[in-house]
Amino acid sequence: MPQDAATTDHDYEALQQLILRAIEIIRSDDFDQYFNLFTDDAVWMMPSSYDDVYKEEARNFYRFTRKFRFDQQVSIEELFVDHDVAFARISFDGYLKARFDPESPPMRSVSRHLWLFERQPDGQWKISRDIWNNPKLPAKRAGSAG
Repeated sequence: MPQDAATTDHDYEALQQLILRAIEIIRSDDFDQYFNLFTDDAVWMMPSSYDDVYKEEARNFYRFTRKFRFDQQVSIEELFVDHDVAFARISFDGYLKARFDPESPPMRSVSRHLWLFERQPDGQWKISRDIWNNPKLPAKRAGSAG
């Protein structure tokens, strides 16, 4: 079914809002809301793992967020929509900071994600897949600042 420009613009706007909402939740004190943005059959392909993780396992994995606050810059590098499916390439770069121990040093956290989206029967978009990795940071070059 061909899409007209208005539908495409509406889809891009809806997906951008979904991504921004996900980022807002990631930075919030109520991370559990994050899973409401995913389909019931969502799959996470975790870095350095052959096994996929499903929604309930992901909830368990992300329990660490109760102890840390995400302080990261986020870049949406690409957003593509095709009818009822879409994807976005997203990069996170920053730090995880301890919520309850202000003396604890922040931990560097860098990740790159490919989020796949599916339009739901009610017309809303949800994240159906999160494929991600933790790239190595480039080594400091001799003579470079920092």
